[in-house]
Amino acid sequence: MSITVSFTGSITALAVFMFVNSITPGPNNLMLLHGSIKRGFWPCRFHMLGICVGVTVMLWLSYWGMAALVVSFPAIMLIIKILGTLYLLWLTYQMAKTDFVAVVNDALKHEQYKQANTAVIEAKKRFGELPLSFGQALLFQWLNPKAWTMTVVAPSLAMFHAGRPWLDNYPLLAMCALINILSISCWAAGGHWLRKLVHLPRMMKVIHAVIVLMTLYCAITLWL
Repeated sequence: MSITVSFTGSITALAVFMFVNSITPGPNNLMLLHGSIKRGFWPCRFHMLGICVGVTVMLWLSYWGMAALVVSFPAIMLIIKILGTLYLLWLTYQMAKTDFVAVVNDALKHEQYKQANTAVIEAKKRFGELPLSFGQALLFQWLNPKAWTMTVVAPSLAMFHAGRPWLDNYPLLAMCALINILSISCWAAGGHWLRKLVHLPRMMKVIHAVIVLMTLYCAITLWL
């Protein structure tokens, strides 16, 4: 028995949409920037994987019908916006009270000590401390309105139709996941590079203030 597969939309449009939404400033990228300045690129790997897997799962569910459900019940997005705003405000406060220069200096000293002593035991992080763990980053996507926008709109841009949306659209999911992980990696790499400015405390304080204000701006723009 043969199955006829039809396609609607544009793969190019979907790719551009995912790239623009993944690379532009938003909660995920600002958190990665902050976390990578504090700890470096490699310690952000689970945070990045959590973002990518979380967004991909949401996109997979949207192709399965979640997008239509969210569009049909606007109250769902209202609840997400409220919870997302509360989290971003809490995150802004946590960032603002951090002595950024001291944290980066401590992290650099810890890295140097680890190179000399392989038996160093990592200190346990507080809940919500940046960079996030894999699970925390994955769960945050369900409170991130920008992630919801990406995943709800995507099926309208490109979609295979063969009665199996959870299976036929795997190639599109793989493409979106690749675009997402490469885009957010740029922010983590940028934060790692900014660690070189730690010997300029005033510059680091300015960078820290900009990140805090941009995170606050993300919370405010959810309602604009």
